[in-house]
Amino acid sequence: MKNIFKITKYVAFAAVSALLFSACMDDLNVIPGDDSIITDQIFKDNPGAYKQNLSKLYAGLAVSGPTDAGSSDIQGLDAGYGQYMRAYWVMQQITTDETVLKWGDAGIPELVTGTWNTSNQFIRAMYLRIAYQSRVTSEFLNITTDEKMNSRGQADMIPTIKVFRAEARFLRALSYFHAIDLFGNFGFIDENVPLGVLPEMKTRAELCEYVESELLAIIPDLTDARKNEYGRVDKASAWFLLAKLYLNSKVWIGNDRNADCIKMCENIIGAGYSIGANYNYLFLADNNTNSSANEFIFLIPQDGLHLQAYGCMTFVIQAQTLSSYKGIVDMGVGGWNGATIRPELYRKFDVADKRAMFFTEGHTLDLTEMSSNTKIGYGVTKFRNVTSNGTTGSHNDFVDTDYPLFRLADAYLMYAEAVVRSGVDKSTAIGYVNELRSRAGLSSSISGSELTLDFIIDERSRELYWEGWRRQDLIRFGKFTGNSYVWQWKGNTQAGTTIADFRNLFPLPADQIQMNNNLDQNPGYN
Repeated sequence: MKNIFKITKYVAFAAVSALLFSACMDDLNVIPGDDSIITDQIFKDNPGAYKQNLSKLYAGLAVSGPTDAGSSDIQGLDAGYGQYMRAYWVMQQITTDETVLKWGDAGIPELVTGTWNTSNQFIRAMYLRIAYQSRVTSEFLNITTDEKMNSRGQADMIPTIKVFRAEARFLRALSYFHAIDLFGNFGFIDENVPLGVLPEMKTRAELCEYVESELLAIIPDLTDARKNEYGRVDKASAWFLLAKLYLNSKVWIGNDRNADCIKMCENIIGAGYSIGANYNYLFLADNNTNSSANEFIFLIPQDGLHLQAYGCMTFVIQAQTLSSYKGIVDMGVGGWNGATIRPELYRKFDVADKRAMFFTEGHTLDLTEMSSNTKIGYGVTKFRNVTSNGTTGSHNDFVDTDYPLFRLADAYLMYAEAVVRSGVDKSTAIGYVNELRSRAGLSSSISGSELTLDFIIDERSRELYWEGWRRQDLIRFGKFTGNSYVWQWKGNTQAGTTIADFRNLFPLPADQIQMNNNLDQNPGYN
């Protein structure tokens, strides 16, 4: 097993939280008794339960439920499409110019073509996962107050718990960041919202202010950059999320925060991370130990034997593995024959670019039809359940490849974009971009005149494709909706056409609107 922060799939608090949330989803007024009656004795008898429960909060990004791969924390939510990072990846990727998912499961074709509605099951799953994460992190904060620790005779643990609490607040801020990005407005839960009380809706601007204030508040309590256990967040994680918040602030709430984005990126870049020599090593089964590990700022650990789920990186690798690869490319898994690229992604790459990890043999580039024929559209071999020395991962169904959520290359590109948008000196940014291009095997360096916003949006795609940022990037550059940039099957036509601007936000799920009168539907979906 990997020598990392152990994500525990089942602990007492996690089970209680799941029970509470299941009750909330069925009937928001039917809640079990005071959970402190259950948990106080557990924490008195076993102080190690605090860290176990912290691990459950991290596990909310990696697995679906408390037991096997088929279990779900949320009653009635499928353990596959309802896994947090799988739902997030689907919404951020298959709606864009980079990715096609060819399965006919309910909700997928509509996301691929930009025709989704308020009943889409992936959108609903993402909404519920964010709500669940905000609830369980808030309950962790409620059971770890100084008052609670003192009442259990554990005052000596307060300094350690203070760090745990900061990490829990980060994870909650991350979920609300996703809510801001995907939904704009959202039903808000924190430690001050009692169980059983209907969440009040916060606006996008209110959520942006909340996430920023939370991240700034916890930075002093987080572990210094690169000093925490593998898989846990630190100060650099908070800087990174703040940089993302500031970079998108102009589009999200009309507030230019590019200067603040630059400061956060400078913090990250000065913290000792480094760009490895091999781009492909970032996405292999030993990316926790090979030379790429020093680039990761925050990731989601995977373990084929001990952390099994039908979502997150297992989904990405299995979905991108096609039957046509057999005997030619070892992906380390059996493969689900699902995901290929749109031609617009392939055409962004120079022939010498090592980042272009596509399978073309026997495949057509253009998506002439949206069918299950896996040879229509080029395949992707970027993520693999194989180590850098060629050894297959520990399991054929569940992968060892960790999900690289935040990495230094993205900080470089955020810095470059914020610099260009701010109109300040580009020289440092040019150096960062050329460092990435050099690793990609491109011999020619770009100049200051070439570092434009049009270049950056394409370079972000070349460097970060399929890593879960593309929809957000396209929206920030004004290219997701409208017809200034189209891709095949955008708007449900083969050549691509316009989609309405209201689709820059997803709808709040119809059943959540019906259950909670405090929520208002996003414009365009009524």
